[in-house]
Parts: sequence; structure tokens; C-alpha cells
Amino acid sequence: MIVLQRFLYGSLRVSVDDVERLLWKKALEFTDRERAPRCCQLNYAAGHVVTGEGQLRNAVMGCKVAFVMFFGKTCPYCQMFDPVFKQIGERYRGVANFVKADIDQFYHIAVALGIMGTPATVAFVNGQPIEVAPGFMTAPQFRAFVESVLSYAGCK
Repeated sequence: MIVLQRFLYGSLRVSVDDVERLLWKKALEFTDRERAPRCCQLNYAAGHVVTGEGQLRNAVMGCKVAFVMFFGKTCPYCQMFDPVFKQIGERYRGVANFVKADIDQFYHIAVALGIMGTPATVAFVNGQPIEVAPGFMTAPQFRAFVESVLSYAGCK
């Protein structure tokens, strides 16, 4: 055993205690990472267009935080906001769902949420709508909105 230790650690001059300390530290880091709260159980691709109420419910309930962008097919501001929504969504993938819902298909839900125009992004935490961001946002504006909601939910 000592010969093997000299072979492995001789030129580095590392003691067995140093190796044990390093292994213990790594084990603690690994277990802390495992205890970190998982904010998503079911993650959709950023910008995924939901096709039914069941899929919308799964997207909202699949993560602690979900952002739903209500859009219109002919809305020019929606088309301009779409790349921003997808880019920020990719950045925070695994932490929150970023899905899109056609306002024509989900009109009754949009009305219940108080949405009067598109695009409108609704932030859900634990399945409950907490904030609506109406209109087009630049990437820094949308990132700030997302980060504030994630911070509020404890998923940042």
C-alpha cells in the first residue's frame, strides 16, 4: 500500500490526509448539489407552442416557474419578441418553462388573466399567475423580468 501511495503521490508530495480532505470536500459539494431544490420536473423547449389546455397545464405545473407568451399569428410585435423570448428561455432552461400560447386558441384563458393585447407574457409560480408583462420587451428588459420572478420563486 505504501509503495502504491509513493507511486501515486510521491512526485506530488501529497499526503493521504490531503487526499482524504479533498475527497471529503468533493463529497460535500456533490451532496449539496443533490439537495438543491429542483425547480423543473417537466421541461419544454424554449418557445414551444402549446397545442391544448392539457399541454399548457403541464407546462405551467411542470416547473415551479413558467413563462407563457400569448401571441397572435399576425402580430408584428410578437414576431419581433419571439427571438428574445427563445434566447432568454434557452439561457434559463431547466429552471423555468418558456412556452407560447396562441391567443386565438386560448382566448378564454387570456381574458381570465386580463390580457388585452399581444404579445403578453404571464409569469406563473407554483401554477399561479403572479405577474403579466404586456407588450414587446428588449432582451435586457425581459431578462430582468425573468430574473426578478426567478428570484421571487427561489429558483435563481
